[in-house]
Amino acid sequence: MKLARLASFVRDYFIAIFSFLLIFLLTLFTYTETKKKSDERSAKLFSMRTAQVTEAIDKRMRDYIQILLGGKAMFVSSDTVTRQDWKSYYETLKLEESYPGLQGFGYTHVVRPEEMEQHVSQIRREGFANYSITPEGKRDLYTSIVFLEPFTGRNLRAFGYDMYSEPVRQSAMRIARDTRHPTLSGKVRLVQETGQDEQAGFLIYLPVYQNNAEPESIKERQQLIKGFVYSPFRAKDLMNSVLTHSFDDIDVELYDGSEPSKENLLFATGPQLYFGSDGREHSNLSTITIGNHTWRLYVSAKDNFGRTAESDLPYFILLGGSIISLLMFFIIWSLSNTRRSNSLKQTITDNATAALFILDSKGYCTFMNPAAEEMTGYTLEDMRKRTLHEIMHYKHPDGSPFRAEDCPMHGALVNVTPLRGYEDMFIRKDGTFFNVSCSVQPMGESGSGSFAIIEVRDITDEKQAQQAIIESEARFRTMADNAPVMIKIMDDATNFMYVNKQWLDFTGYSFEDTINMSWKEVVHPDDVDRKEAITLQAIKDHSPFRLEFRMRRFDGEYRWVVATNTPRFGANDEFQGYIGSLIDITEIKEAERKVKQNAELLQKLFLEVPAVVGLVRAQDFQYVLANPEYRKLYGNRPLVGKTIYEAHSEEEGQGFFNRLEQVFETGIPFVGNEVSTAIDRRNNGELVYGYFNLVYQPLVDEHGKIEAVLLFAVEVTELVNARKALLLTNDELSGKNNELLRINNDLDSFVYTASHDLKSPIANMEGLVTLLRDILQGKLNGEDMQVLDMVQNSINKLKGTIADLAEITKVQKELQSAMEPLKFEHMLHDITSDLGAVMEEHGAVLHTDLQVKNILYARKNLRSIIYNLVSNAIKYKSPDRKPEINLRTYKQGEYVVLEVQDNGLGIKKEQQHKLFTMFKRLHTHVEGTGIGLYIVKRIIENNGGKIEVESEHSKGTTFRVYFKQVPVAQEV
Repeated sequence: MKLARLASFVRDYFIAIFSFLLIFLLTLFTYTETKKKSDERSAKLFSMRTAQVTEAIDKRMRDYIQILLGGKAMFVSSDTVTRQDWKSYYETLKLEESYPGLQGFGYTHVVRPEEMEQHVSQIRREGFANYSITPEGKRDLYTSIVFLEPFTGRNLRAFGYDMYSEPVRQSAMRIARDTRHPTLSGKVRLVQETGQDEQAGFLIYLPVYQNNAEPESIKERQQLIKGFVYSPFRAKDLMNSVLTHSFDDIDVELYDGSEPSKENLLFATGPQLYFGSDGREHSNLSTITIGNHTWRLYVSAKDNFGRTAESDLPYFILLGGSIISLLMFFIIWSLSNTRRSNSLKQTITDNATAALFILDSKGYCTFMNPAAEEMTGYTLEDMRKRTLHEIMHYKHPDGSPFRAEDCPMHGALVNVTPLRGYEDMFIRKDGTFFNVSCSVQPMGESGSGSFAIIEVRDITDEKQAQQAIIESEARFRTMADNAPVMIKIMDDATNFMYVNKQWLDFTGYSFEDTINMSWKEVVHPDDVDRKEAITLQAIKDHSPFRLEFRMRRFDGEYRWVVATNTPRFGANDEFQGYIGSLIDITEIKEAERKVKQNAELLQKLFLEVPAVVGLVRAQDFQYVLANPEYRKLYGNRPLVGKTIYEAHSEEEGQGFFNRLEQVFETGIPFVGNEVSTAIDRRNNGELVYGYFNLVYQPLVDEHGKIEAVLLFAVEVTELVNARKALLLTNDELSGKNNELLRINNDLDSFVYTASHDLKSPIANMEGLVTLLRDILQGKLNGEDMQVLDMVQNSINKLKGTIADLAEITKVQKELQSAMEPLKFEHMLHDITSDLGAVMEEHGAVLHTDLQVKNILYARKNLRSIIYNLVSNAIKYKSPDRKPEINLRTYKQGEYVVLEVQDNGLGIKKEQQHKLFTMFKRLHTHVEGTGIGLYIVKRIIENNGGKIEVESEHSKGTTFRVYFKQVPVAQEV
């Protein structure tokens, strides 16, 4: 029975049922496709938002690294960086305004234990009487924070802190020092923390080396490290400045290291952590590598993520389609039941959301739909008593009467002219006013006169929305005027529509002048064409663009700015122009210029370095770089663009290929000394073998993957061959040396024997001459006495020669005398005591300037050197002036220099080479043996020193003795 009724119902209402199913199925299909596209849009939006967060963090950190590079540039470009220089640089950059979230900008100086006392004294002399390096304790190396801006508040707690004493900071500083690259530390507790509102922290370090060096080897970097330019960060303050309100629809969690965990958490937008839970529809875990350090970034979408009218559209389609399908079913069902066309009209009219009125030619209402009754409170019976104007439009809101002749709707009815979008106020039955938008369509029927259909919409909510828009625009202007950047809004023809207060302050133009001017008037003439080309292309593509150019400030100076422009679209997705922000980056550009100069200098050094340098790409083992020395080594054959297998023969590649492949495979550098290598030097197939010191250094990207290997080689072929020859020569010299030692011993024995054995015969001869003189006293004539005198003189000369030989032997035996710490002042006092009578006799004056006061030397040898030089200065004085002697000591390189200058006779230039010859006297009018300077030179050279002389005839002589000795501070 039920099946029969169902079949009958289907048969009677087949069209209605079919229409319902058709519309409902179409609705389901549309809903499914729309929902799918909505989900895809949400996923793409989330992916884009994740990329924006990652890019914002990465960009901000790289901006901070650029700031550190600018700080390092100060040390590279200046001999001395003072505390005031550091403060002025910081204030010029306006970092607190331009880069919020930066806790400080500082410099920590490396202090070695032996430099500690001097370093602390220096800082205290700058006005910090209580300065000390903390924490206390003995360590192999100290690093003290000496510059930190702003030098107020929390940052005062960090002054003098040794960051190298804490393991996490030390690890980052070591990496920065050994790689020469900016390095970010792990999670730490900053010393700036006071115990209130504590946050996780981290730091970025950039090494600075002594003498502005850029050392190549790690060992050199460790030896030459001077300090670190660094910045501390409180993670929450930093991330809050990076993550603006545009990221309010997502939650961000930032973890230190490669393993996300609660202990490694640096920052989270909320107290609840979502990593590891499945409660969010969209989430992403990514890796950020900054400054040789890894962060893990977990981004998850909030429940209202992507919730817009478009995202709710599938549900509205489903609801609307279901309603429409049901409505259509009932409409057709009603048509099937009533078979009357008026029922459909009545149904549509009754369900219309706008109020509909039909007026006759006199203005009386002949029809009104339920929406009109609900809107006005009047019934059709009430409306038929008077005209519509007399009932709902007879006065203004202020109470003044509104004549029908002045009513545009009445005029449209009388004149039979349509009226569209007329806004006014109607009066409800309860006397309240409400905003309406009216459309009047006069119509005429033959034989029945004219009438008009009036559609009325209540626009009270729209008016309120317009007011809200006006208030929102006012809030936008207030926000824009207080933003720390210049903001401009331009239409699709690049005409100004709005600029904020910062723009007006920067340019000096008024708002009215700016609106009526072209952007070309404030852009540097050399940048106009480039900016116009990029702008027009972006307008054509409706794409965002970023541009750097020079812009004229109010004082006429052109400043570098960076403009970021985002396209604006209307409700119907029509392109409306751009909204852009501009930031003054003149100081940053200047810092970049200095960094670029340094980079160009490094590139020049690379090309001119006297070593073999090349770069091989990991992807295909292809040369991407080879300096002139590298190409010259292989006969200037083309290398760049070829693989190592194409550029070298199998003979040349023996060992080389295997070593390079091993480095690419393991990532471990190869270092080899004096490696034998086959080379076709003339590129003619003829191989020769050479020896090289080799370094194959792998270069890795931010993910730790090897990108290329740097080949560095220094040829030591000549050194190896020379060493081999030297070994042979040393063997020969060793034999010769033994023979010379034997001969020297024989000579010493001979001189010693001669000097002692000849003394007795000479003494006998001298006694015989004396006896003969006594016996023949009074019996010899003058000529005979002259002969005896000549014999006596010869005996005296022979005695002197034997004494000199003995003295030379004595000096030879005393060359290896024990060294002891001596004071020049004491030695001079002893010598001047011995020469006092002679100095007083000749009126000699001795001036001293002892810059080096102490020396490690043999006492007898040092006394002999000084005594000979000072006594000679007196002995060979000029007869025209009293002798003046200037004696001074000073340090020169690895030598302690003793300089003795006199104003005596001087020595002719052509005779100076004979000065240190044994038994050679250049001034015969003064007694002497000519052995003194020979002995001095022998003593000095046998102790690793040297002696030099400068002399000008008749003006004086200067002797310089170079002692190969480090001065000592020990008292004698």
